[in-house]
Amino acid sequence: MRTTIDIEDDVLAATKELARLQNVSAGYIVSKLVREALAGHQQAQTGGKPIAGFRPFPARGMLVTNEQIKELRDQESV
Repeated sequence: MRTTIDIEDDVLAATKELARLQNVSAGYIVSKLVREALAGHQQAQTGGKPIAGFRPFPARGMLVTNEQIKELRDQESV
């Protein structure tokens, strides 16, 4: 189904990066993540564990890329 939604720039960039890495569409990634979040919300209301397992940090207007993470790992020898 096709629809129009407003997505913050950092979320869209992260979605596109996940889609590129998994070789799927951005729409597939959004659907998968929303489905997981909704299932986690339902489980949380019934006392079960949420699927995501953590609360996301609030948006700070910047995007951390996989390349930045790789650079930090190299610097820290992780």
